[in-house]
Amino acid sequence: MTRQISFTESMTRELIDFIQRQARAVSRADLETFVVDLPALRARLMEFTQRYPSFTARFEFLALVVESEGAKPQGNSIAQHVAEAAFALLYCQRSTDLIPDTIPGLGLLDDAMIINLVLRRNEKAFKSYSHASGVSWPAPVANVEELLSVVSPLRLTTLWQRPGASEPPAACSR
Repeated sequence: MTRQISFTESMTRELIDFIQRQARAVSRADLETFVVDLPALRARLMEFTQRYPSFTARFEFLALVVESEGAKPQGNSIAQHVAEAAFALLYCQRSTDLIPDTIPGLGLLDDAMIINLVLRRNEKAFKSYSHASGVSWPAPVANVEELLSVVSPLRLTTLWQRPGASEPPAACSR
């Protein structure tokens, strides 16, 4: 169990570092351009609304945060939580990412992980935005299994099942 926790913590740390680095690169001009492009991204993600309502609710919340900030004429600085929200949305816009979106059932897992981490890391700021704007707060999911359920009916054990077998191979069981 310690090894799994260590791996999870290590991967989470790497993803957070990735988010922070990419968010620092988001400029005011990027934010303004993204707000203009957001309707097209929303339209592309509409196909996932029925299958993954939790994912789209979290996506839409971040989109509202970015749109709200993008409408403000404030110099060149962007608050960290807004930059991370913008990066998460830009990540969803990418055609090539860690897990290609074209993989059925798992393609949005990396997008959901990025969105979830951004929501969790900036919970205080996003809750303040939620209260001030009257927008519902989509709390981030707590664990990997719950995150998988956000984007896929698959479970890791189903990936290991042999035809006709009801249990994963002994080497893969917990």
